[in-house]
Amino acid sequence: MARKKTDLEAVDKATGTQESTPEGGRQKALLREALQSAIFNSANFSSIATDASGVIQIFNVGAERMLG
Repeated sequence: MARKKTDLEAVDKATGTQESTPEGGRQKALLREALQSAIFNSANFSSIATDASGVIQIFNVGAERMLG
C-alpha cells in the first residue's frame, strides 16, 4: 500500500493535481483511470470479465486480437 501511495504522489507531482479541491480529486480520478486503461490495453494478454448477469464489462485489446 505504501508503494501505491508513493506512485499516486508521483502522479500528483507530475500533473500538478491535488485532492484538496473537488476538481483536483476529479482530475486525479480521471488520470488514474486513463493510466489504468492504457496499461491494461497495452498488456500482451486477453482479458474478458462479466458481471453477475453475464454481461461483458471488460474486453481488452488482447481479447479483441484473439477473438475479433
